Amino acid sequence: MDTSQTAGLADEPHSDRATAERLYRLALQAFAGSDMELSAMRPAERAQVLLLQAIYHELRHGRGQAGAQSAALAEHSRVLNTHSEALTDHADEMDRLRSAMLGHSDALGRSRR
Repeated sequence: MDTSQTAGLADEPHSDRATAERLYRLALQAFAGSDMELSAMRPAERAQVLLLQAIYHELRHGRGQAGAQSAALAEHSRVLNTHSEALTDHADEMDRLRSAMLGHSDALGRSRR
């Protein structure tokens, strides 16, 4: 394999996804530049090409799914924090009401004496 086209990939500030996309495009260009059609390949070679394409697309799909899951978890965390703040406010209000009721109970007890 000619590595001159991929030699600088490790040094460039690309994400893994961008690097994978670039390598995939290079592989497609190399395949398109060959005289061999997919249908003319031996069954084992054709299977390898198709399996590599399937793996590539599955990894892209998985990366997208992971991103969507991360976004959903971040939103869920934000909502939980909002609920936690509301519960803290509610607990503070209940403490305030408890103190007020104790004060009222004491006042009623003193007035009955």
